[in-house]
Amino acid sequence: MGLESRQTTLIDADIRKLQAATSEDSFAADVLSGRVKFRECVDDGRVAGHCIGNSRTGEIIGLSVDHDHRRQGIARKLLSLVVELLRADGARRIWLAAPSDSALPAHHFYRAQGWRQTGEERSTDEVILELPLDNGGDRTATDA
Repeated sequence: MGLESRQTTLIDADIRKLQAATSEDSFAADVLSGRVKFRECVDDGRVAGHCIGNSRTGEIIGLSVDHDHRRQGIARKLLSLVVELLRADGARRIWLAAPSDSALPAHHFYRAQGWRQTGEERSTDEVILELPLDNGGDRTATDA
């Protein structure tokens, strides 16, 4: 297995769509300005996982790993990379919306990485978690 992490790049058509949407969409403007950080993990040319964060808001927007690639440290590594990028770009508060249902793996995953519940809720089934400033999000530096 040849796992590698890389920056995700946008194709010209995507950039044109974002430019057209920029006037009414701050997310599009954040993407074009470079404040939205995309990282993906590739296994032999196929995307195995990705993570997206916004340094303007400090939000981890999404984290996903292909089912066949789970439990290999990919999510932990991608999350750690994006957290580092957001902090390097000036984000002071790093946060995300996570499932409140303790039966879901994500509920335990984020807490095991040092994320703490803030008391805020996005919806009845999502809570806001925050990563303390002294935690880079990667509890195991040797994990790839």
